[in-house]
Formats: sequence, structure tokens, C-alpha cells
Amino acid sequence: MPPERQPDPTAPARRARGDRRLVRLPSGDYLGVEGRPVEVQVNVSTRASPGFHIVGLPGRPTQESRERIRTAIQNAGYRFPSRDRILVNLAPAFQKKDGAVFDLPVALGILLATGQIAGPARGRSRTVPIGFLGELGLEGELRPVPGALLIATALGRRGIDEVVVPERNASEVSIDPSLSVLPARHLHDAVRALRGELPVFRRSVETAAPDGPPPPDFAEVRGQEMTKRGVLVAAAGGHNLLLTGPPGVGKTMLARRIPWILPPLALDEVLEVTRVYSAGGCIDAAPAHGERPFRAPHHTVSYAGLVGGGNPPRPGEISLAHRGVLFLDELPEFQRRVLETLRQPIEAGRIAVVRSSGTVVFPADFRLVAAMNPCPCGYAGHARIPCRCSPAVIERYRRRVSGPLLDRVDVMMEVDQPSAAEVLDGSSSRPAGLSTATMRERVQRAFELQRRRWSASLLNGQVPHERVVREGEVEREARRELEREAERRRLSARALGRVLRIARTVADLEECRAVTRRHIGEALGLRSLDG
Repeated sequence: MPPERQPDPTAPARRARGDRRLVRLPSGDYLGVEGRPVEVQVNVSTRASPGFHIVGLPGRPTQESRERIRTAIQNAGYRFPSRDRILVNLAPAFQKKDGAVFDLPVALGILLATGQIAGPARGRSRTVPIGFLGELGLEGELRPVPGALLIATALGRRGIDEVVVPERNASEVSIDPSLSVLPARHLHDAVRALRGELPVFRRSVETAAPDGPPPPDFAEVRGQEMTKRGVLVAAAGGHNLLLTGPPGVGKTMLARRIPWILPPLALDEVLEVTRVYSAGGCIDAAPAHGERPFRAPHHTVSYAGLVGGGNPPRPGEISLAHRGVLFLDELPEFQRRVLETLRQPIEAGRIAVVRSSGTVVFPADFRLVAAMNPCPCGYAGHARIPCRCSPAVIERYRRRVSGPLLDRVDVMMEVDQPSAAEVLDGSSSRPAGLSTATMRERVQRAFELQRRRWSASLLNGQVPHERVVREGEVEREARRELEREAERRRLSARALGRVLRIARTVADLEECRAVTRRHIGEALGLRSLDG
């Protein structure tokens, strides 16, 4: 049953005069990862011909909301003014609006304008100082909407710091500490919010359950200590990583453990990541509070699925991996056109999706981790299993990954097949090698050193080449060694800079002030595919 109504005392006289009533409610929509405030203006008039119209460039889903709103109001126990003229304007009128996010503010505007409910409206035009967003079901229940965090944050920047959202969006929106979030299950709850009777949502601190599954441990990966060292260097310096080896050597096991050795996200980074997942309409797939994203799209992923697109544009896998890890298994099996799109976001940390309606920029600051076999059958160079591929087939297979893309990968390692004894040895007396806890601690210390050196939230893998040369503290002998190896291996200027950055990371892991010849030697070894 609906709550007891508080009718507007001026409604009978107003109706007798054939008067009209205008109500304004703050709401919004979003484009890309940016929210856009929208004022929902509802005018109900008894002097014009009956009808229910929505103007202000509404898209088809917004136009269809009229029947949902009409039925929801009636099923919630209120009266829908079928004999009046209802005009809804979504301002500003120059930008197209889409989606069902305006269902709730339109319904409340109709109830306020017809005097069926009272609220904290201010001014002659009755402007409500609370933001509203949500899709209505036919019984008046509220359903979650994508982009709730983006819209609420945009309203907060306009001074609307109290927002009513569907209950399933409350946890998402409450990540922004500047907002007071009022979760609503039904249209009746939104009416209670207008009267100041709806409690503010309190976000609980999210912690892992003590009896929950522990994070995957690098100690479980046996016989790959040299490879784990390379993974440690890549994680500590924010370097991109390519693992090459036959099937079953543990490439995927290694990749899936990388997010767990990275430091947890800071609050502002959590907000960034959540905004991307909110824009994608996949907030339920967002990582737990503070965890790094890990995305592993299948090699059949489309261009739009990887970089983003659609109408309206949605973020792709590279943006969903923002601040985390993008794992591309079976790298040569991806479409060449799709792989080449990675080159620009790897350098820039963002991707611009251009459409006829405009350009949308999505964040894409991810660490690329890729894995591939040495040949189509997977056993080129294997010590025990013969390869069935001809040299020409192997060459064509490897050329599926372009040189310019490989040039943007810092650490490139060949992963060898561990022996049966190493795999089967479960003895607790034998040291298991690097563990996740040990690696996380070392990565954390390396992060702190880098951020103190570069005076910004930069890691060695992101610092411009000129700064590494000028401020990286490279010893003279180390510089000469790098020059000799660059000539011998014919390294490009970009590859040369990446070797220098890796060497700086190796020195940071050892907490050494200067980069020495030994650090240069290990950095060159971590680019084994350079020849």
C-alpha cells in the first residue's frame, strides 16, 4: 500500500482555475566516463489537450518510458492524470539523452505537480534540491541503471550532494565520499526521501573473509624461478610482459598471479576503476575494493570489444583493465587489426573512440601481459618433443605480431618446460622459491622508491626516455655497455629506452642508487627475444 498522501492544499483551487504546475528535479545521464547533469522539468496543465510528451532530444528508450511510468504510478496506488497535458523537458535540449535513468524523476515530478505528494521544493518553479535516477518496473520497483556513479558525481559537482538511487546502485555510488546516498527499492521509498525519511546508505569496509579462498600463490608455480624473477621486475616497474613457451609450462598460471603482487589501489584509483565499470554497465564484474582489475579476453574479441565502441560508446577490455592487467593469451591468434590498436593506448594510457556524434575518451592505463607459443604446434625448440612446423610456417606465425607492437613490450622471456621432478616435488623441506607475499613486499618497496624519484605517480615503465637518461643515475660503464649491446643487437631507439628503464627497475628492487653494468646485463637478458 502507498504511504499516506499529503495532498497540496492549493490543488483544488488550482484545478478550478485550469492552472498548471511546474516542477524541476535534478538528474543526469553520461557519455563515455563523464556524467552530464540534466534537469527534468515536468509541467502538468489542465487547459491544454490531454497527452504525455517528452522533449529535449530523448532517445527511443527514454520515449518508451512513458508507458512504464504511467503503469508504475497506477500500480503504486497513485493517480495518473490522464485528462491533463503532461510535458516533460530534459534540459539542456541540445544534447541527446538515452536510457531509462529518467523514469524516477519524471514519475516524482508528475506526483509533485498534481499535488499527490509534497516535497522540499524551493522557489517559484518548485526546484527539488535532491538528485534522482533510476528505472521503474511496472509495479513501481526501482531497477539499477548503468553509469549511476558518473551521474551522481556530476550532480555533486553542481552542488547536489544528496542523491536517491536504486538500492543495487547504492554501494557503487557511495564510493564517492562527498555524496549522501539514499537507496530506494520502490517509488514509495523515493517519496519518503522527499519527506526526509529515507536513511543515508553507510558503506561497510570491504575485507576478505578469513575463511575465504586465499589469493593464488607464486610458490605454487614450481620450476620457473628465472621466469618469476622476470615477472617480479615487470610488476615492480610497470613494464609490459611477453611470455613465450610451449603449452603447459605455466604461462597462464604466472599471468593470473600478477595482480596479487601489485599494491592495492588508492581511493582515487578505486574511484577511477569503478567509473569505468559503471560506464560499461558491468559494475557487478568490478574487482573488489582495492583489488587490481584482471581482464583476459578471448582471442576472438572484436575491435569494439577490445578498445571500446558501440552506440552510445562503451568501454572495451583495455579500459576495463585500467590500473590493472590485460592478459592476452595466444597472442598471434588475435586479429592483426585488433592487436595494432593497442599501440597508441600503451603509450598514452587512454583511448579515443571517434564517432560521427563526437569523440569519447576512455582511460586505458593497463599493464599488458601476453603469452604465445613459439610456433603453431607449440614445440619449436622443445628439448623432447619434435616440432612439426616448417621454418616458413613458423615465420608467418610470428609475423602475426608486428614489430612496432613488440617494440612496446619491455620484458620478453622464453619460458622453459620444468622437469617432472620439479613439478611433482611437494616436499615442504625444499624451498618453494618466490612467493606472492615476498614478491608483493618487494614490489611495494620498489613503487615507493620510484614515486619518490620521479615526484609523481609514475613508474619506471612510464617515465619519458629523456628523464630516465637525465635522472636515472646510470653509471658511465653501464652506459657504455648498453651502447655496445645496442649496436650488436640493432635495438631501436624505443627498445633502447626500455632496456634502460628495466635496468632502473632491477636497481630499485635491489635498492641501489645507481644503475650498474650488472643491472644492464640482467635487463638485456629480460629481453631475450631481441636476439
